[in-house]
Amino acid sequence: MIRTDRVLLVLVAAAALAVAGTAGDSAKAGNGWLGVLTNNLSEPMLVALNIDHGVLVTDVTAESPAAKAGLEVGDVIVSLDGQKTGDGSDLRLVVRGRPEKKVELAIRRRGKDQKLTAVLGTREQAEHTFNFEWPAMPKEALREARRALRDLGPDLKKGIEQYDGTLDSLRKEMKELRRELENLRVEVQKKAKGN
Repeated sequence: MIRTDRVLLVLVAAAALAVAGTAGDSAKAGNGWLGVLTNNLSEPMLVALNIDHGVLVTDVTAESPAAKAGLEVGDVIVSLDGQKTGDGSDLRLVVRGRPEKKVELAIRRRGKDQKLTAVLGTREQAEHTFNFEWPAMPKEALREARRALRDLGPDLKKGIEQYDGTLDSLRKEMKELRRELENLRVEVQKKAKGN
């Protein structure tokens, strides 16, 4: 029978390793900040809105750059400074690289295209987003936790690296599929006009 306290200790230690292993790589002070939550649009939603890309604004943080610019829940952000926003990750990447910059948002609101201007904020992130310190505990429990971390560490790190690689490859595939879809859409429109 596995002791519950040991399982809990191993889980806490594994979580500490996972967070510590990924937090340092992605934490950069001074990322741009718009202040919105978004959802990707499904193909039927894109057709209904008569657009081929964009992200739906589902929440606007009070006093954020988005709120000050006049963005509203239900708006669709089509581009930021001329860069298409095919999904939420596209928008985040563009915003992150422009702290304190004035940007132009192309949006669709209630079926009409509009332009808004926003000055992006800066979201400071701590140098160490997770600082794990072992609490006072019996030396035996501490040794077990360290052993569990040592045993699980390489597998967790490998799993995280594989996961990150998978996400990158999926993003590339999605962009390629979007390009192919756009090309097919253009061909269909040409053929429809020709008949």
